[in-house]
Amino acid sequence: MTPSVSINTLCLESASLYDHAALVARLGAEGIGVTVDQVLETSVKTSRAILRDTGLTPATMTHRAFGFATPELTAAGRERLLRTIDVAGEVGALSITMTSGGRGELRWAEALQRFADAVAPCAQVARQAGVALALEPTSHLYADASIAYRLSDLVAIARLADINLGIDIFACWFDSDIEEALVAAAPLCRLVQVSDYVAGDRGLPCRAVPGDGMIPLHRMIPAILRAGYRGWFDLEIIGPRLAAEGVEEGLSRAVSRLRSWMPDSPLHRE
Repeated sequence: MTPSVSINTLCLESASLYDHAALVARLGAEGIGVTVDQVLETSVKTSRAILRDTGLTPATMTHRAFGFATPELTAAGRERLLRTIDVAGEVGALSITMTSGGRGELRWAEALQRFADAVAPCAQVARQAGVALALEPTSHLYADASIAYRLSDLVAIARLADINLGIDIFACWFDSDIEEALVAAAPLCRLVQVSDYVAGDRGLPCRAVPGDGMIPLHRMIPAILRAGYRGWFDLEIIGPRLAAEGVEEGLSRAVSRLRSWMPDSPLHRE
């Protein structure tokens, strides 16, 4: 597989899945990231038809947090995730992007084992359905939704839980060991989410079009490719900057810049 570009609908203004897919296709992306709620609201059958007609691959389905800190949260978390796995399998999504859920009163090592045990039945069902569970890192400001902030910690969680991961560059680009962590993460990675950070922004979400900020994406994207990753690069630009510029204009620039850092992309094969 050659690296390909998808656009996450979380970037887009509120609209139907049909309108979102039409815009993503018009921008020239090969794939789209959707939310499970969006697919359910549209219906699985109609969503599948929309994606087929636009020629878009559902690169990922956003699930959000998996609760595990208490037995009650675990039971509810499994029920929700199993439903998402079923929907993802029916619509043909290649991965499910999720956060681990918060750890409550648990110490980190305890939370690591508790999460692995809690997600195990869902991971088995996902493997049977051909859907990768891709755990992603977050900012520590989302401690209620995640135990994974550093990419190296995410790798440890994914290995113990026997699941995959997604690299959200915005959340981990400043890790002190990011170069080594990218190499360790690449074999487990099923999605790389791309956006930028402009120095001085303090309020989340404050993501910017790739190339507009200070994240060294021109080095990081090639480094991920050198580590052997050949999957999806998903644009997830959330916040007021994209809206202020205009979603279509900003995403058009984002697609072009992202492809300029991917020597194996369709842009460089033409």
